[in-house]
Amino acid sequence: MIGMPGMRVRKTLSGASLAAFVLLGAVACASGGSSGGASGTGGSGTGGDAGALDPSGGTPAASAPGTASSADGASGLRSFAFPAGVQVQFQTSLPASGTQRAAMIGYENYVDSLWSAVSSQGSQAVYQQYMAGNALTFAKSLISEFRSGGYKLSGTIVYYDITVPHVYYGAGAVVESCVDTSGLYMVNATTGKTGKPVFDTTYQHYQEQAADGKSAAGHWTVSHTENFPASGGASAGECV
Repeated sequence: MIGMPGMRVRKTLSGASLAAFVLLGAVACASGGSSGGASGTGGSGTGGDAGALDPSGGTPAASAPGTASSADGASGLRSFAFPAGVQVQFQTSLPASGTQRAAMIGYENYVDSLWSAVSSQGSQAVYQQYMAGNALTFAKSLISEFRSGGYKLSGTIVYYDITVPHVYYGAGAVVESCVDTSGLYMVNATTGKTGKPVFDTTYQHYQEQAADGKSAAGHWTVSHTENFPASGGASAGECV
């Protein structure tokens, strides 16, 4: 069982420190510091909205799996491959338009690319285009744990009450989300036997705060995350 390995690198920071990560990430992305935005292939997670990023606020149109869900090809929800029995659910609708919508799309792309990579034991490197900093370190650590232990991913992880409480200069934002991991399990890839939950009981429910910044290509990348157990003081019981 994984005891939230990301917590070894996802240290608790003040709101001001998280804002600094957002601004630094936005500057790095704008200058081309982040990787490009090629989309994944195959299926996708269950998004809060399957449509395009539409700054005008118009009605978005869904795209085919494996393609960018926007007219300019740079931003929008992407499709990622998941094996049967693995689901990523988002229970919050995307904002209609603007920076908050773009930031939330970036967060959903990060989440989907993370769990797609874990389910494939990192066989595709596309996930690295949607994250940086400690978010990328966490992904690599989780992938390594699954690969070395011979595990497969099974079950459902749910993201709910997603908000974008802070926006910085239209190119950076803080995204907050509640996460329910209680339905996500490790499976022995050889025997097919379902093991323990991916995360220990402390992180069956937790709040995540993500620093999200816009890249030169127009898509958003998560560069830093912090996690607080729902039973702990930081989330103040918001994510029970």
